[in-house]
Amino acid sequence: MHWTQAVLLPVVGALIGWLTNWLAVRLIFRPYKPVRVLGYTIQGVVPKRRGELARVIGRVIEEQLLPKEQLLNYLRSEQLNEDLICSVDTAVRARVMDRLPGFLPLSLRRMISDALAEQIKRELPPLVNELVDRFGEKLKVDFCLSRVVEEQVNSFSLEQLEKVIISVASRELKHIEILGGLLGFMIGLLQVGILGLYK
Repeated sequence: MHWTQAVLLPVVGALIGWLTNWLAVRLIFRPYKPVRVLGYTIQGVVPKRRGELARVIGRVIEEQLLPKEQLLNYLRSEQLNEDLICSVDTAVRARVMDRLPGFLPLSLRRMISDALAEQIKRELPPLVNELVDRFGEKLKVDFCLSRVVEEQVNSFSLEQLEKVIISVASRELKHIEILGGLLGFMIGLLQVGILGLYK
């Protein structure tokens, strides 16, 4: 076997492996619309199964990533309640100080705003819990996060969807292409080894 064959076989194998995987990655997204070639219909996996993909993404988000109970637990959390009460307290004090007539002494205005803020601080926690419970019941019945996500994914143009998927998985897709080249190179070396044994 000539040395050019020994070099050429692995290089051509690497090129074929890389090109095959490069094309396979592109065929995940393209062509966007069905194309007939020699009696076969070719369309990218994402465009062809877009509806199913949107449904699955929506279901995974609703059932595993952000279940309704987890959202409600967050809304019931002590930290969120404390933050809400603190924000309302600050807002009430500022509003009352702004709304009371300027001819009232500052100490009286402060006393009134403090009294109102304290009253609201006492009354607000049970009211917030009641509102969250009502909201939770309504959320469980009326709101379907999976449907919202599905509609959003389906509203993306295929170009946008492709950009989103590539932005998330670009490194992995590049690794697939490189791995194809590596496997092709190793197959070429194997061919060189086999040809060397038979000559």
